[in-house]
Amino acid sequence: MATMFPCPDCGGQLKFDIPKQKLKCGSCGNLHDVNKYKADDKIGTDHITTGVYQCPNCGGEIQLIDNDGMEFCPYCGSQATMQEKFSEYGTPKYIMPFEISKKQAKNRYEKATKGLHFAPDGLNDDDNIEKMVPLYVPYYFYEYSINDTVTYKGVKSYTKGSYDYVDKADVSVDLKVDSVKIPYDASQALDDSIAEHIEPFALDRVENFNPNFLAGFFVENTSVDQALYQQESFDKATEYLKQQVTANSKGYSPDLGMVEPITSQITSSLKFDGIEGAYMPLYFLTTRYGDRVAYSIVNGVTGKLYTDMPIEKSKLFKKAAVVSLIIFAVLIAASFIFNFSFQVKNLCAVAAFVSSVIAFTGALLAKETYIRDLHLNDKGYFKSPENLSEEAKKQAKKKPMGTFGLTVALFLVMAMIAIIFIFGVAQAGALVSGMLYFCSVIFAILSLFTVKQGEKKVMLTGLAGWLLAIFIRLINLPNDVFYYGALIVAFGIIIYSIHAVVDEFNRFATRPSPQFMKKGGGLERA
Repeated sequence: MATMFPCPDCGGQLKFDIPKQKLKCGSCGNLHDVNKYKADDKIGTDHITTGVYQCPNCGGEIQLIDNDGMEFCPYCGSQATMQEKFSEYGTPKYIMPFEISKKQAKNRYEKATKGLHFAPDGLNDDDNIEKMVPLYVPYYFYEYSINDTVTYKGVKSYTKGSYDYVDKADVSVDLKVDSVKIPYDASQALDDSIAEHIEPFALDRVENFNPNFLAGFFVENTSVDQALYQQESFDKATEYLKQQVTANSKGYSPDLGMVEPITSQITSSLKFDGIEGAYMPLYFLTTRYGDRVAYSIVNGVTGKLYTDMPIEKSKLFKKAAVVSLIIFAVLIAASFIFNFSFQVKNLCAVAAFVSSVIAFTGALLAKETYIRDLHLNDKGYFKSPENLSEEAKKQAKKKPMGTFGLTVALFLVMAMIAIIFIFGVAQAGALVSGMLYFCSVIFAILSLFTVKQGEKKVMLTGLAGWLLAIFIRLINLPNDVFYYGALIVAFGIIIYSIHAVVDEFNRFATRPSPQFMKKGGGLERA
């Protein structure tokens, strides 16, 4: 297929060279000015007619702007052959060109991940890192302006000599801003939490759209309605302007009760000027992790990095075993040197406490994984306010684990057990054990309130270990040998629970393989 960016000198293929910020020919090496070069008729300032590749596994779509094809999907990491079709899309008004080269992005990723002791094997392999894709992601710029004078009662504190002074004054700040651009990603693939992590973009480097910046790169088309983030953008613009008021007030901060009047003045004068599309530069790396995916994303201008990082269990348990043996040896040596011994029944308190912490940790991870997997904090995934409203209704119908009565009953039972142990153990002089039991009850209760609709395996396993430890402490066994045997079983459950916690963390640290809804079309200029 003929190139859309032919070299005027030799007819070879031109690609945008990031370090030089010019078009460079892959054949003769000549450079051409981005602003003077005229591309093929298939690509212009108001339309792009190009190949669109769709993944047969997840439905993700990506444009290849004069590229050589796709061997894997940048969204789900699948190596299935991407299905090509041709489409014509509109273009945005703005574009922010790449300033970080792929080599620099790879170096930032390697530097951030090579020191992680428990990172899974293969994440830093050259074959994996080479899959990093330079991708222009669609954004919406919600544009606002204001021309008003904000007045408020201000206060300024300062020290002069040995005296502290407080000045109060009526403050007036002229707030005249022609354009406030609030960016939000218009991509269903880019989770809102990731977008927030890699921001801010240097908006002063945004340029009017020029198709020549796309030469040799990948482009995702928008799949999100413009209205989805309008309220959030208004709130962000308001906060930004409040900061501008403070910054231009000659040191006078708002007096008590003045923040609300300032906010009210700004919101009443803030003018919404419309929504414009933009392409923003990101490097996108997707790594398969079982049936899930891990994303690593680099801001193509600032180099700011986001990465999903699961744990390699074998590495974790090897180091944990070494550390445990060292601690065990130190405790044994200390018992001989300082002539003290361990009360076997007190180990039940340790087992109960550790198990309850595991239950709470598992519940917390399960809840957060549930929220992430269902995209409950990712408005862009639902594409439109209508879809988001429907999902909210579905979630409202779901009931959290158990009923209020069951929770109260469990709370009372646990409280009774706590009281028994606090009084019983304290009388024996083991105050530390009593505190461990009390804390374990708190963590067990918190786990029941925390898990909600999340996966309950880790929490239930932790609670099983907690109940077993308490049961062992309550019963009267003939001698310490039986206690040790029972505690071995309890600590076996703890080890299994830790294994389950790592599994749950890896679910939290990765994402389900995406399944995209039907795309919404091109990123038209507003």
